[in-house]
Amino acid sequence: MRLATLFSIALVCLFYPFIAYAAGVNFFAKGLMHPIVVPTQLISVFALGLLLGQQGWKHIRIVLPVFLVGIGAALIMTRYQSVSWNPEMILLPVAAVTGLLLTLKSQWHMALTLLTALVVALVIGMDSSVPMIPGLQTRKIYAHLAGTGISIFSLLVFITLISHALRNLVSGIILRVLGAWSAAGAVLVLTLLLANAART
Repeated sequence: MRLATLFSIALVCLFYPFIAYAAGVNFFAKGLMHPIVVPTQLISVFALGLLLGQQGWKHIRIVLPVFLVGIGAALIMTRYQSVSWNPEMILLPVAAVTGLLLTLKSQWHMALTLLTALVVALVIGMDSSVPMIPGLQTRKIYAHLAGTGISIFSLLVFITLISHALRNLVSGIILRVLGAWSAAGAVLVLTLLLANAART
């Protein structure tokens, strides 16, 4: 079952670039770079990946496909609905709580990791809309969205697998330290955002 899941993920990651090439490599490449230049998305995916790896294969093999569906649906929704709320005010608290869950080193219920993954997937997806440029072809928009989705999902898989490899190393202390770091980073960024908002 684990091999089948990883094989399916690998096929998704390999298949989409060929489609995107026909639509426009430039837009696909921009989509790939999008999550890297958005710190709130990076820290939330980082914390989620650490948590999934810590929880083990039982959570990984279920949550990853759900995340993939969630991020795909949210990215498509950006074509029809734009966000009227601040995604950072959702992603940062979620990342902070996820980091705290890591430090406790407990086996959490599947519903908790599923809910966390869905929230992160939907918010990141809705926050990754393509700028509306007059005359921009639909296929190029979807190439950008495909690049974004693959980048985010590949990053999550990469962090999850590394986290799973480290889960029992030094009694799990490494993951707990990384969890504390991600929680502190999320709280720090959130504090700065709130402070800047209070000044304006």
